[in-house]
Amino acid sequence: MGSAVASSNKFQIGDRVVVPFILSCGSCRECVRQKPTICEQQQQPGFTMPGSFAEFVYIPRAERNVTVLPPNVSFVEAAALGCRFTTAYRAVNQQGAASSSNSGSDRG
Repeated sequence: MGSAVASSNKFQIGDRVVVPFILSCGSCRECVRQKPTICEQQQQPGFTMPGSFAEFVYIPRAERNVTVLPPNVSFVEAAALGCRFTTAYRAVNQQGAASSSNSGSDRG
């Protein structure tokens, strides 16, 4: 977190943080249903708003969309998780979870 950010209960200046690929609004139907990765009003740094490779970037609704990075997780590891997990999770949610008869779990 940079010096332009006011300290809060969640963040302190100097914290190592990670931002997900999808920023959720917190108030749409999907967010209310606890499905922020399929937010109807989502924003994506570097795609729908400035960001991604910037040294400093404004993240809307930071209390919701920014997470303090644990000391044992590197920036490289954190960066690899966000998009990969979110892409797979969103695909399953949009297409519906496969039933056990379609998932291969019943194949010998």
